[in-house]
Amino acid sequence: MAALAPWRGGMPLSVVIARYFAYAFAAVATAWLVAFAALSGAIGAGHVYEASWGPANAREVAESLAGRGDIGPGDVPTAYDYLVIDEDGTVRATDVGAAREGRAAEVAAEALAEEPGSVLVEGGGGGLTFASFRLEGGGACVLVSEYLPQWVSRDLAESLPNPQSLMLAAGAAGSALALALVARRASRVIGRKMAPLTEAAARVGRQDLDFSVGRTNVREVNEVLGAMDAMRASLAESLEARWRSERSQREQVASLAHDLKTPLTVLRANADFVAEELADGAELDGPARAELADAARDIAGGVERLDGYVRLLIEASRGSGAPTVAPVRPGELCARVVAEAGPVARAGGVELEASVEASAQTAPETPLDGDAVARAVANLVTNAVEHARSTVSVTCRVAGGSLVVEVTDDGPGFSPAALAHGCERLFTDDSSRSARDGGSHYGIGLHAASETARAHGGSLRLDNREAGGARATISLPLSRGPAA
Repeated sequence: MAALAPWRGGMPLSVVIARYFAYAFAAVATAWLVAFAALSGAIGAGHVYEASWGPANAREVAESLAGRGDIGPGDVPTAYDYLVIDEDGTVRATDVGAAREGRAAEVAAEALAEEPGSVLVEGGGGGLTFASFRLEGGGACVLVSEYLPQWVSRDLAESLPNPQSLMLAAGAAGSALALALVARRASRVIGRKMAPLTEAAARVGRQDLDFSVGRTNVREVNEVLGAMDAMRASLAESLEARWRSERSQREQVASLAHDLKTPLTVLRANADFVAEELADGAELDGPARAELADAARDIAGGVERLDGYVRLLIEASRGSGAPTVAPVRPGELCARVVAEAGPVARAGGVELEASVEASAQTAPETPLDGDAVARAVANLVTNAVEHARSTVSVTCRVAGGSLVVEVTDDGPGFSPAALAHGCERLFTDDSSRSARDGGSHYGIGLHAASETARAHGGSLRLDNREAGGARATISLPLSRGPAA
């Protein structure tokens, strides 16, 4: 499973971030513009005095109030605070804050020395303006104005904060809301752009590696996704290699365990024969002695093969049962195959017809796993012996650059299902071929033989003879060794 090629398209992440900074700036500016527009609208509608109204109109308002005998809160516009003193300087009424009251009293005292009707206007610093004048009824008054917008309605002035403070609060609140909306939008968009990475990480965590990593329109995210895809592909290849190794090891152990049937069958049959002959008690003639000697040799050969299979089983269980590839002469391999087929046929009570043609005897050495090939042919011979009526034949030859080993029997032949699926692992549904002894089949022998042939670049073909009976043919190219 190969990794996808790196995909570097899309905009830089810096552009995405800059875009949302621009959105945030525009949103904050809009919030402040709306707050300022609301204040300007209130001024235009006459609900608020503009900030310069108090200082600009201080003289006129003072002149209008100078002719009064006394001044109360309802007489002074909300743009001003006021302070009234008696002739002796005692404060009579005021709404000036404590921080400004001392300065306002000093300015009002200065007005006591002025002529009635005159207005003294002076700046107090910090945007303050003092307008002082004598009152017709005695005493003096000072109006204190600040360069701030003020509510026109005294009820609003007493119940609400200053309009400018409200504007600042509204602007700040609007800015915070705008930033929150932009941040929410940015998080959702960035979250969508990161979704392929999150999904890929989750699927890799579940070892679901058969998928394609998604793409986005952000360059840096795509680079991370490309690295994630490379990691996914590498992990998939590693896991697949491990799974293949474990599956191969399991199949090898199962095949070797199945192969134990052949020498065990030989051992059991010959042991029974020897026991029966010896139990008979009669004096053994020459042919009988020869048969006993053959049986003893078959037992010894079977024990040797069992020892080898047990060794291979131990190595396979440890994961070290690698194929042993070495130069092998086809003629010698065929002689070995025929020699090992004899005891199997005798144990099964059938006649063996074996031939090694000259083309095989004279063929040059070729790299093969001789033990594996011998076991594969032994599986075919065992299968044929179990289903034969009386005869099994083994023929070895070289044809078309391949070593061909053909095993036939005179049994009922393969069923259509077996011809189509007989080499598949664990296939046992061959109703036309049942063992003569009623033994069980595990669907491993033909599969193991087929896998051995495939590992050598060859094949195993199943068919039925025209004269009746089954035929299994292994073809192994002589120009190449087993696949790695």
